Amino acid sequence: MSMSRSLRQCLCLMLLVAIEPSWAQDLVECKRIDQEQLAAATPETLLFLRCRARRISYEAPRIKGVPQRVKDDLMFACLDQADAVEHQLRVRHGYTRESLSKQRCE
Repeated sequence: MSMSRSLRQCLCLMLLVAIEPSWAQDLVECKRIDQEQLAAATPETLLFLRCRARRISYEAPRIKGVPQRVKDDLMFACLDQADAVEHQLRVRHGYTRESLSKQRCE
């Protein structure tokens, strides 16, 4: 019997919460950004999302007991958030890629 992808992700997230609660909380928050959040996004929001996506990309491979596919899905969800905010800032507020890439994670 095959489990649906969302059920598999839910079970793996519950496993992550049991393994590493503080880190799993960040992963759970990497969901699609709604239109209100996009409209309110700032360059600081973008920097936060980029830094979090970078941190997760480094930490995800170290999580034990979770399938690689789920780790990849979670990591790409965080990257998708940052991409959506960057696109919104460029389209709605006229920022360029260069101006948005000047700030770096610490």
